[in-house]
Amino acid sequence: MEQFKKKLETIIDFDVKEIDTSWNENHINNLEGKYNIKLPQDYSYYLQHYGNDYIKEDYHFIPPEGLSDKIKLTQFEVDSFYGLYNDENNIEDKINFYKDLLPADLIPIADLPGGDLVCIGIQDNTQNKIYIWFHEMDGENIYLVSDSFKSFIMNFKRINVEGNKIENVNLNLSNKLNAFLTNASKK
Repeated sequence: MEQFKKKLETIIDFDVKEIDTSWNENHINNLEGKYNIKLPQDYSYYLQHYGNDYIKEDYHFIPPEGLSDKIKLTQFEVDSFYGLYNDENNIEDKINFYKDLLPADLIPIADLPGGDLVCIGIQDNTQNKIYIWFHEMDGENIYLVSDSFKSFIMNFKRINVEGNKIENVNLNLSNKLNAFLTNASKK
């Protein structure tokens, strides 16, 4: 569990984390009872000690090799994980919002840019497994990406992301506009 905790603390963007609340087993039991589900220990641990987290932009989930052949993606940026705190990433709100869009054996646990979701299986063959749901994909749009929440988290890798630094910005200005701005800056 120590390796798992260390990885979570590496990928969570604590600079934007506004919530410093720990939850107890009763909170998890209430969630499970309300939705008639049993959450795996690794995900329960996450909900109790973290939750409602944004992920650092330079950490992406690297899927298993076979998956990228089907969907042509070799990495996934995860925006935020849901949690128990009552904000825009509240897991109960997300479960209720997506209940008619997702299969009954999945609940959403995180979102990706553009509206796709990371989900966890809650019944039979899907139990405790992690899936990605692609909302705009026709036909098969749910893919298994990990056998557990812990292995999902452990497959986040640091990716060299070119940030918005002044050295990376190229402006294409017309000669007339460039002359105007140069002249205005001298005044």
